[in-house]
Amino acid sequence: MRMVNRRGARRDRREAGTALLFLLPQLFGLVAFICVPLVVSLYYSFTQWDLVAPAPTFIGLENWQYLLTDVRIPTVLWNTAKFILTGTTSFLVFSLIAALVTYRPRRGVAAYRALLFLPYVLSQIAVGIVWRWMLNSESGPINQGIELFGASGPDWLLEPGTAMVAIALVTTWQGIGYGMTLYIAGLNGVPDALPEAARIDGANAWQRFVHVTLPMISPTVLFLMVTSLIGALQLFDPVVAMTTSGGSVATAGGPNDSTRTVVLYMYNQMFNYNERLSGLGYAAAIAWLLALLTFLLTLLQLAFSRRWVFYENERPTPKGGER
Repeated sequence: MRMVNRRGARRDRREAGTALLFLLPQLFGLVAFICVPLVVSLYYSFTQWDLVAPAPTFIGLENWQYLLTDVRIPTVLWNTAKFILTGTTSFLVFSLIAALVTYRPRRGVAAYRALLFLPYVLSQIAVGIVWRWMLNSESGPINQGIELFGASGPDWLLEPGTAMVAIALVTTWQGIGYGMTLYIAGLNGVPDALPEAARIDGANAWQRFVHVTLPMISPTVLFLMVTSLIGALQLFDPVVAMTTSGGSVATAGGPNDSTRTVVLYMYNQMFNYNERLSGLGYAAAIAWLLALLTFLLTLLQLAFSRRWVFYENERPTPKGGER
């Protein structure tokens, strides 16, 4: 028996060593490209460096103190929140509508899905440039189409009230195919017997969707909510492509800073050496603020998801604690 146990132990060690050998490249990449940059960026947040001096200067908590008093931080946070409220919400809703229309196999539905998914594989910069022309208030086809009905379209990207909404709708248009694909996968996992049983019990189409279909695809909804929120907090390329004037990224974020997001402001401070605490150090502090905000919002989503996300292997606990 001892001989068998020793052989089993040696086999387990060999298997563990082989597994570790295959994991080493991934572990090396994790440490070299994620862990080390995180530690270095945290150190830089306590320094001032304009990338011209030979080395950063340690200044302690000055970057963090200035971050708490910087009057532009609430503005860029609010701009990012506006994008989340418009872009993330519209992405979740319209992707679900597209999935409900196309998840049933029928003639031509594959081509329709491909057309909806195609914008997702395109460059955000290229999409932003094309939509910037389409939303041009003087010669863009969007406003020209509105004028055919006797009305005048707004200055989409030139008015603070509509600029962020326009960017949000463009990002929704580009990402709707991705969300639709995941929703379709979730809808295909709903057993046909459940909606049919609800229909026999007298539930109408809306009741079947709200009380049967939506709870069954709630894990997919949660996944898209978390990932789309993280993506919204990192909004950069569409804003640069649609609001830059004169070919300089420093001019992006208009009009009147109404579309300047946290990441764009971080980029501006990274290469701005005219302020007392601008440069790499202050940009690193902003990056850590964004990371902490992303982490906290993700935790809140996961915490509240326990109230509305249903997993198929979960079963309600009977009264009295018996199972």
